[in-house]
Amino acid sequence: MSKGTKILRGAIDLILLLSIVFIGGLTIRSAMDSARSQSELSYAVAEAQVLYDGLIRYRERNHAFPNSYADPRFEPDTFEPLRRKGYYDGGISTVLHSGRVDAYDSPDDQGLNHEFWIEMTLASDSSVRLLVARSDDAPLSDGEWVEGVFVYRAGELEAH
Repeated sequence: MSKGTKILRGAIDLILLLSIVFIGGLTIRSAMDSARSQSELSYAVAEAQVLYDGLIRYRERNHAFPNSYADPRFEPDTFEPLRRKGYYDGGISTVLHSGRVDAYDSPDDQGLNHEFWIEMTLASDSSVRLLVARSDDAPLSDGEWVEGVFVYRAGELEAH
């Protein structure tokens, strides 16, 4: 084998090695991104459950959920009056798009403020939405009664 052939073969081997390392790096990065997204979703679901529990305790003590339009009005960016009264600290805002709830309502078809729904979008993946609800009026639930924490993605609503 000539010296030129050995150099060419060495260059090809080096290119193959670098290609393998590059593809491996992309695979590892993709796996890490996926793990981070799953971890963030798990955190968001756990925080959403704490929020749900706080709203249920609020209702038990105040005989109604926070109002969507009059005092005590639910504030989507501060979680008031839940925060001030110690029902929920707003921890989920760290993983939400714009750091706030997208929408809140306390429909009155079951009685004044006897149901609620909250929709939120994850900051890291806007295709993933969270629904915290005790209502049949939540837009993501298509008129079905939902109670608890739900993840909406790929057109499907799954209970958590």
